[in-house]
Amino acid sequence: MIRAVFRAAATAAATATLAVTALSAQQPREAVVKANWELANKFGTPALNRITYSTALQARWIGKTDSMWYNWKDRNGNAFVLVVPALKAKKPLFDHAKLAAQLATLHKKPYDANSLPFTTIIWVKDHKRFRFNTDTGTMASRYEWNLATETLSHLGRPIRADSIVADEEREEGGAGGRGGQGGGGRGGATPEFRNWSPDSSMFVFARDHNLYLVEKAKTDTVKISTDGEKNRTFGFRDTTAVQDSTQQDEQQGGGGRGGAANRDPRVRANVTWSPDSKAFVIQRQDQRKVKELYLVNVLTDPRPSLSSYSYAMPGEETVGQVELYSWKKGDAAVKTVNIKKWRDERIFNIHWTIGSEKLRLVRRDRPQRNLELIELTLATGAVKSLISESVENANLETPQVRYVKTGGDIVWWSEKTGWGHYYLYDHNGTFKKPLTDGAWRADQITDIDTIAGVVYVSGVGREPGENVYYRHTYRVNGDGTGFALLDPGNANHTTTLSPSKKYFVDNASRIEFAPKAVLRDATGKAVMDLEEADLSGIKAAGWKPPEQFLVKAADGVTDIYGNLWKPFDFDSTKKYPIIAHVYPGPQTEGVNIPFAAGGVPQQLAQLGFIVIQLGNRGGNPLRSNAYQSFSYYNMRDYALADKKTGIEQLAAKHPWIDIDRVGIFGHSGGGFLTAAAMMTPPYNDFFKVGVSSSGNHDNNIYNQNWSEQYHGLRTIAAGASSGRGGRGGGAGGAGGAGGASAANGAGGATGATGAAQGRIAGPASPADTGYVDDSLRYQIRVPTNIDLAPNLKGRILLATGDMDNNVHPGGTIRMVNALIKANKRFDFILLPGQPHGYGPMQPYFNRQLMEYFAEHLLGDYYRAGAEIKP
Repeated sequence: MIRAVFRAAATAAATATLAVTALSAQQPREAVVKANWELANKFGTPALNRITYSTALQARWIGKTDSMWYNWKDRNGNAFVLVVPALKAKKPLFDHAKLAAQLATLHKKPYDANSLPFTTIIWVKDHKRFRFNTDTGTMASRYEWNLATETLSHLGRPIRADSIVADEEREEGGAGGRGGQGGGGRGGATPEFRNWSPDSSMFVFARDHNLYLVEKAKTDTVKISTDGEKNRTFGFRDTTAVQDSTQQDEQQGGGGRGGAANRDPRVRANVTWSPDSKAFVIQRQDQRKVKELYLVNVLTDPRPSLSSYSYAMPGEETVGQVELYSWKKGDAAVKTVNIKKWRDERIFNIHWTIGSEKLRLVRRDRPQRNLELIELTLATGAVKSLISESVENANLETPQVRYVKTGGDIVWWSEKTGWGHYYLYDHNGTFKKPLTDGAWRADQITDIDTIAGVVYVSGVGREPGENVYYRHTYRVNGDGTGFALLDPGNANHTTTLSPSKKYFVDNASRIEFAPKAVLRDATGKAVMDLEEADLSGIKAAGWKPPEQFLVKAADGVTDIYGNLWKPFDFDSTKKYPIIAHVYPGPQTEGVNIPFAAGGVPQQLAQLGFIVIQLGNRGGNPLRSNAYQSFSYYNMRDYALADKKTGIEQLAAKHPWIDIDRVGIFGHSGGGFLTAAAMMTPPYNDFFKVGVSSSGNHDNNIYNQNWSEQYHGLRTIAAGASSGRGGRGGGAGGAGGAGGASAANGAGGATGATGAAQGRIAGPASPADTGYVDDSLRYQIRVPTNIDLAPNLKGRILLATGDMDNNVHPGGTIRMVNALIKANKRFDFILLPGQPHGYGPMQPYFNRQLMEYFAEHLLGDYYRAGAEIKP
């Protein structure tokens, strides 16, 4: 691992040479302010883990009943708790002391009743017994506890993860018959390879890229596809070697990963069964023409090894092609289903409504500005478009399709008004009425009571006086009446409904308060308090919560939310440098909402800094569509003005902030923004020190789907002239459903109504032509940090893992190359063998990050040797 200062000097031949000088060789300078390493280490992750307890209650409903259990840890230890809502009763699930004593006897190890060696259990279907695993290696064992007799039985070794025991109860999301969408081979919550039909009469699995069918009444295993191969697979597991990476496994369809020891070549095929068990459909991606990306693992013995994976980049002609197949009882093989409308389209939400004659799905064009819900008659291939959406100067989020009841009204999500809301359509796609509306965002269906006709939705930004990112759950009748808030309170709420929908657990949390869990009834009335997080340990150590703040964006109108950490020995008479921890989005913002006891911002603050997180326009999609699409066609500079303006407002309000010593750091997209801040005028004069880790400095070599979705893809007809430019491309829709026309405009919406003005939604034409315009071509050029290298000012530390298959290390290496050519001084860390997250090297990197700010913002050059002392 090397940390070095790179200096580039132009020679007489105008070529760059590289001088490498170890930072540790620099002479220490006189410290201006001594960094408080003692306080920072006291509140590091290892220290906090010892005194931090449960902060969220995970409700586990017992079968289809309203009774539940959970595991909770506080200063008294770990406990399993049983709750019976109808009786308003809460008690221990079992006698912890008796179980501990019997486990010690059978397992030949001592155990404390308040610190049992397991936190999860599996119920037997009679709900009179539960089972658990304990220990590892040769000591690994499986036990069963009988609740009535209070006796423990040893069941031998733990069973394989992909085994299903007939008398055990599996939670929802396990090995059911509904596969959903996605690449072939990756199934439910368990690695069970059998994808059973709803009536359990047959199952499907994949092996060596092809599909196989087994009927219980017969003994044959029937091969129902023959053309599967690498990069066009229904599912595959390499039983001779462990896959190089999770991403490669996903892209090759290697579903059902049962761990490195699983040598069974059968994997779960991601089929979607019809409710009558007579048919299924499955999609796969043809990636045979997609170009490969490469990584070299220099740490493998005895020789460095090369790994490759299919990876499409923005604007490339050869991207993965979606294929849809169907099978009906009696068919000898799966059949191709033609659902193509747009070039390079994607499909989502594959589902049946009634029977096995008609299938529904959502298809979306490649620029992600047109989509529609269609119904397909399998026997004839006829396609009927039910609902369509189109937008300009923004992207469309793909909605989940739900129904008030089987065969009933459609619950459809749309941002057609500029805010995300749910709308009611009849079963054939005729608009009826909105279910939610207003200047807030409803974006999750928690559940639907199909018997009572009640829809439970959650959303953000509706309750006055609250942080707009606080989530709440609401209920609304299927006819649009009876809208009501269910979880009041100025906090971020997550809810878990009971199977009967009579009760739900409400977890309320905010960054500066102890989280609390409450049991509520169907009207939202509190039935009983369950738990409140025990913060006694961290408070006794001197922990103090961060503060929330609100500033205005650079437009002087838009509210921007943030968090602020002070040193726990804060002195208001002193001046503190301020450091911004950033992640600009556009798919999220790096601003913590729920409670967290620790983290890098908090630990960094203890050195003697004010550390903040603050949002920006173009970031979190949980605001209006105009807010999020501010970054469209501007995937580089969009967040900088709001960051600078927000920091200036904080400094004007708080005299203890030193506006002349400003730092910035971030990972991935945050690393990208950090480097942009250090090189983009006038921000390169404002930000003095930056630490940029694994930044996507060149989004033109990043993920095709992400870059095209959030920067914007320009669509042109073949042969048409068009200049390349990241910000000039317009919507360029593909003649999308709903009547939106293409328009090559001048960039993304910036006002409160910009995105909504370009959106069209409504019923589509009753028939579909199946026309695919293959003459269309795509163009995109995202502005890069590499372009800005000559503008670097201040001090910057770049870092990347050399096995990063998310943001390829080539992005950072290109940044390094550009800085050398620009004759700039900078620092660089390469983390060998590490992917996008730095794994075992993360603590080392965090230390380097903190040292970098201590040296260059505090002047604390304390390092005289190579050893890092705690």
